[in-house]
Amino acid sequence: MAEERDLMLDVAISYYLDDKSKVEIASQLGLSRFKVARLLEQARDDGLVRITIVDGVIRGPLSEQLAQHLQLDRVIIVAGAADEAENREALAQAAASFIRRSLHPGGVFGFSWGRTLSRIGEFIEILPASTLVALTGSVGTDITQSPVEVLRGIAGHSPMRTMTIFAPLLVESASTAEALRRDPAIASVLATYQHLDLAVVSVGSWDPPITQLMDSLSDSERAELDRAGARAELVGIFVRDDGRPIDADLTRRRIAISAEQLIAVPQVLAVAGGVEKVPAIAAVARSRIINALITDERTARSLLKLEPVPPGPRQLPAEASD
Repeated sequence: MAEERDLMLDVAISYYLDDKSKVEIASQLGLSRFKVARLLEQARDDGLVRITIVDGVIRGPLSEQLAQHLQLDRVIIVAGAADEAENREALAQAAASFIRRSLHPGGVFGFSWGRTLSRIGEFIEILPASTLVALTGSVGTDITQSPVEVLRGIAGHSPMRTMTIFAPLLVESASTAEALRRDPAIASVLATYQHLDLAVVSVGSWDPPITQLMDSLSDSERAELDRAGARAELVGIFVRDDGRPIDADLTRRRIAISAEQLIAVPQVLAVAGGVEKVPAIAAVARSRIINALITDERTARSLLKLEPVPPGPRQLPAEASD
């Protein structure tokens, strides 16, 4: 019966996600602790709850070494795989584990887009009631890699509120972007950015070109970014090797969270791997926008060969004097 299933779900969420004891749950729901135990057992038997101990995470000094090297608060390294699709799956699974531990009832959590992020939902089942927010408008025409799909996959059957932006990340002009930001539906999403507890982003590489945004830009815009020394991209923010964001014309056409808003979020987790992205990941670390990273072992060891990020406060790099 639906009523019994809902009760099992409430008990499972309280026990496995909210860390409440069986006695606390029994008191809260007016049940005996023996009834709570039976409901938990039935939830596992019915497949409503699945307990899996497998994360592929490498534990040891490498994570701490890379965190210090990039001046990040947290680094999680997975064994990864030579096959790109398998590598993305390992990263997505580690990200799902991180998110499950980070989400709490009533929290506000933001997500961008990408092939890896779109797979996170495959490894997440029950989550506490909270709000999931798209950090950007949509990119391209592939719905499977859009923020909408990322939110849908993560929310699953959990009691989540989702808020997305039904507009492109990049629109045709700055005036169009300004008008869209005033639209009540879009403005309500943008207003949540100041309340984010966690933001999860992917990292795109501009040089070498590994970003979905490449096809969304004109030849003149690509040339402008080349001249400005673009190295990496996240949520439509382009940064140089030294981490400084680029103030290009296209940035005024963005419908997305800003660099200043992102850097104010307590936790900004980048999920990115592949040795081709090493310079881009390093550039994003130097921007100070992110303070946590999930990557694979090959990428981690390649990052350690680059110059370390100098210590400093979590703020955007100052503009260099030309």
